[in-house]
Amino acid sequence: MIPESVQRLDPSDATERARYERAFYAAFRRTSANRLVRSLWLWDDERERLAVRVPYEDQRIYVQRADSGDVNAGLAFNLLLRSFQSAAYGFAPPEPLAGCGEFLTFFSVKPLCLASLLRLCAGVFEDLRRGGFHTSYGTTAPRVMPLYRRLGAEVLATREINGEFRHFFRLPL
Repeated sequence: MIPESVQRLDPSDATERARYERAFYAAFRRTSANRLVRSLWLWDDERERLAVRVPYEDQRIYVQRADSGDVNAGLAFNLLLRSFQSAAYGFAPPEPLAGCGEFLTFFSVKPLCLASLLRLCAGVFEDLRRGGFHTSYGTTAPRVMPLYRRLGAEVLATREINGEFRHFFRLPL
């Protein structure tokens, strides 16, 4: 069950989508000089909004809100894999696709304690399993890989791109 503080975002609601994109931007603002991240996502620096290139209708987005209603944490999952974000770094989609998805982003504006993070992931993973998913793929920088390993991820490949490394991982849900 998804924790009470976590909700699925309705990306068709422009106000909610804007809140999410502003939180996404705020969480990654410190990495805005990173050329790989700048090329991977759609940055709107003027409005301080950030989005992935995968269409919203292909995503399931989970958000954790602060008491004010603002998004404090978000996790976006690619449901259909018609567009595979990891391909931007040269990684191929899984075969077969059935039951597989892709983590597009996982962020928090303010730090989450490990217990909160694990509860969030457990609830999201359970919701995805109920939807027929058993495995997720994704990419991450080396400094974040220990978190994914703690959740059970396995590194499938590593690429160096313009002097930066990215791990491609598989994570059972």
